[in-house]
Amino acid sequence: MKRSLSILFWVIPFLSIAQTSYRSGYLITNSQDTLRGFISFKEESENPTAVYYRPELNAKTQVFPLKDCKAYVVENFYSYRRETVSISRSNDDINKLSTLLGLDSSSKKEEVFLRILQSGENVSLFMYTDDIKSRFYIQSKEDPTPVELIRNVFYKERGVVSTENKFQVQLYLLMQKYKKNLTPKDINLEWVGYNANDLIKVVSKMNNQSVVESRVKDIRFFIGGGLSTSSFAYKGSHPLANAIAESKKSYKPMITIGVDYIPKPLIGKMVYRVDATLFLSKNEITQKLADLKHSFDELTVAITPQVIYNIYNSNSIKFYAGAGVAANFSSYSNNLMSALNEEGNPKKNDVDFSAFSFSPKITAGFVINKKIEFSGGYYLKGRITDYQAFKVDVSRLSIGVNYLIK
Repeated sequence: MKRSLSILFWVIPFLSIAQTSYRSGYLITNSQDTLRGFISFKEESENPTAVYYRPELNAKTQVFPLKDCKAYVVENFYSYRRETVSISRSNDDINKLSTLLGLDSSSKKEEVFLRILQSGENVSLFMYTDDIKSRFYIQSKEDPTPVELIRNVFYKERGVVSTENKFQVQLYLLMQKYKKNLTPKDINLEWVGYNANDLIKVVSKMNNQSVVESRVKDIRFFIGGGLSTSSFAYKGSHPLANAIAESKKSYKPMITIGVDYIPKPLIGKMVYRVDATLFLSKNEITQKLADLKHSFDELTVAITPQVIYNIYNSNSIKFYAGAGVAANFSSYSNNLMSALNEEGNPKKNDVDFSAFSFSPKITAGFVINKKIEFSGGYYLKGRITDYQAFKVDVSRLSIGVNYLIK
């Protein structure tokens, strides 16, 4: 099993060479031509400055810079539109604020791609992100271009940070214009935060639309099972630490449950995972020359936070590798030491095992159709004793199948 896992770790990086991140979509050129095909699909931390297009999935990539593309759409995911807008230059990160007192009202005018968050009969909502911050823009049907929704964070006086939510006033004026029979909640927009979810709720009211829940979730759960093999070994000054001592590997079923957090769910390359796995083992360590045998049963629940990266990432299949550290909660029974051929009642072993230990873990596997996951894991040696003269280490290999639930 260990050999198979090692092969998997070697193979996965080569699979990434063939990876494609293109999805069905189209772009609109300056001459109003609509080019249908496949668009490079990414979750950029900043708004794009060019569009990567293929007429066919396996065709050569064509690059359309910002100046040559009026808009583009990745179907079922997102769309962008080119606009010339005023962009505020002030920072809203407290750790990066200018030490100067008062508002920073500096801005620049620039042609950029704005991401369309909602387009409706009365207003449209956009988002723009650069290396300074994320901004939101709104455009009513009477406005020639989108207008930035303003939120300012600044030092009002030395050591005192103030926030000006001008965007709430901007929204209120538009709400009065397009929304009849305003409710108290509509009038008081203090609940609206400077984030996409809250702003979409307000804009939906202006457009007389219902808020569409995102189909892409950033949390998923899973449950599964498989087979594990555990190996215990003595090290140091102990008769069972001899090089010729034999540790009988234990093969037992395992059960796993867990949760994944996917910070960028549209692509899902990076996954933060926490799982809990139940391990069972029946172990035996022998040393023939010393005529000694140590046998014991183990039950362990391993809780393992991990970081997983999808090296090959398509809709139908994903290959991943990851690493983490397991916190092991263990109990031991039938902990006996005896002669190899001893008849009768072996004596209780005086070596006590720790009920809590840590062990690093590396993992690799693949996911089919976003539902079924096949995985292999290797838990590196973790110490389960607290003696100076010798120690007992445990390592594990596991293979399993998980069902992913969103």
